[in-house]
Amino acid sequence: MSNYRRICIPAALLATMGVVAGCSASAGGAGSGGNPTGTAPSGGGSTGYNAAYDHVVNPSTKTGGTLKLLSTGDCDSWDPQRTYYGWCMNLQRLFTRTLIGYKKVNGDKFELAPDLATAMGRHNKSYTQWTYTLKPGLKWENGRPITPLDIKYGIERLFATDVINGGPSSYFIDTVAHPKDYAGPYQDGDLNTIKTTKNSITFNLSTPYADFDYLMALPAAAPVPYKVENGQYKGATYTKHPLASGPYKIQSYTQNKEITFVRNPYWKQSTDTIRHPLADKVVLTVDTNPDDIDQKLQAGLADARADNGVQVTFQSKILTDPTLKAHADDPATMLVRYIAIAPSVIPNVHCRLAIFYAFDKAGALRGLGGATNGVVAHSMTPPGIEGYEPGYNPYPSGPNETGDVAKAKQELKECGKPNGFSTKFAYNTPSTTAQNIFKAEQTALARVGIHISAATQDQSTYYSTFVGSPANIKNQGLGMMLYGWGPDFPTPVGFYNSIANGKNILPTGNSNVASLNDPVVNKVLDEAPSGKATEQDWRNLDHAIMKDAVYLPFVVGKVLYYRNPEMTNVTCDNALGFGVYDFVNAGVGG
Repeated sequence: MSNYRRICIPAALLATMGVVAGCSASAGGAGSGGNPTGTAPSGGGSTGYNAAYDHVVNPSTKTGGTLKLLSTGDCDSWDPQRTYYGWCMNLQRLFTRTLIGYKKVNGDKFELAPDLATAMGRHNKSYTQWTYTLKPGLKWENGRPITPLDIKYGIERLFATDVINGGPSSYFIDTVAHPKDYAGPYQDGDLNTIKTTKNSITFNLSTPYADFDYLMALPAAAPVPYKVENGQYKGATYTKHPLASGPYKIQSYTQNKEITFVRNPYWKQSTDTIRHPLADKVVLTVDTNPDDIDQKLQAGLADARADNGVQVTFQSKILTDPTLKAHADDPATMLVRYIAIAPSVIPNVHCRLAIFYAFDKAGALRGLGGATNGVVAHSMTPPGIEGYEPGYNPYPSGPNETGDVAKAKQELKECGKPNGFSTKFAYNTPSTTAQNIFKAEQTALARVGIHISAATQDQSTYYSTFVGSPANIKNQGLGMMLYGWGPDFPTPVGFYNSIANGKNILPTGNSNVASLNDPVVNKVLDEAPSGKATEQDWRNLDHAIMKDAVYLPFVVGKVLYYRNPEMTNVTCDNALGFGVYDFVNAGVGG
């Protein structure tokens, strides 16, 4: 979300500062060219500002050492089926594998490749049946073989939305054929539309889906040991120690404090062309003070921040100090930051439009740290996604993007509240930037009599049960909710399906936080997987969403990251992590 869920302007985004998940990539791109990280950007290794966006900084084959990472909060979940924050999906690459993965994650042209599978999916003419064959010799961290039944069980868990929630389950529920009342393996056992043999798995779909390989590259498609999971850690508790199929395994985990990964002795490099791990250990420590994190980064006490970019103060130092700037990256993303305005709390469209016009987009961008962190957005579709119209601006915010007070007052009259109204503004904590945005809009909206008060929640539950619950939104009166989204994969479906399709409104873990259920939008999204949607259809979808006035886009994001000069094989994961570094292939002490 997710923590956005992802972005990178020419391709993918980051899931961190209050954005939720989604991001992915278009297949294609350069070959690996022997690069030790397997990301293979043209030009090989590079150094300097923004070099990691599409190159590998400090190429190396040296192994050993501990990669030290920091974050302001814990992941939404370590359970691969429940993970949806972009930065957490990036960290899943450490210890989970999927049938298909991303071989090239940097730049703006990504490359899918077989991971657990021997080849890309084989499909029938209508794209309603997909078959994969597993590589031989694949093992769990306990030495047990990874089987097609484990792959099947992982997908089946996504249907148990009362237990396994928060992740991108809607893609799989909408796509994989199943009985209407199937509620996952805990209640209903095996799903017979997924067929397995000793070394293969076949998915029968309820609808054509030409991009099914992209779904198989999401962490949500990772295997889980068939029926046993991890002993005492089953169902909702599996997040405490999901079993590793990748090069690292979890050695220890203290929720909201620290997680340590060490090498998985049963992972074989010969079976994995995507990951080329160097570090012996990866430690992620939670520090709820983002400015403290920046100080540790500058002092060389940590290698990188795993969940977001640096704060405003450190940004200023980086941009004015050539030495610091040479170790920073500011990748463009397809992340859209927006305010979700709940019709259940603010039902009158003119009251919602009053917020649209009074909103200070320039102030919100300043709150994020300025131009380093994005450009003002005028509609929901970001550049790089089909249907984007550069000149489309249905609700102009004045010549300086600070708002149109006269138009806002006119809309307040139309909604029968000429003197304004009060509502709550929700955002996740800890976050200096979110607080800055709240303060800027508190001042801006007060100009027309709209008074907002803060409603905050820790980032670990903000997206899943706070604004991710339609009932909680209504009960707590959360009229405005700070959110961000990047595509799960770089198509309109990958960007919009979870946040705009009416059939994907969930009781918890809901990404369609405005409970948008527009027939025009639903029709386009439902027909798109069959290849029926046109460029004009996607423009009409964007227009319909903006007309509903439930999503107020204000910035298309960029994120400034800082990397320890001692890190090796550093490159941005634009495919899944919104530009955050691809830690599975990073090393220390070149």
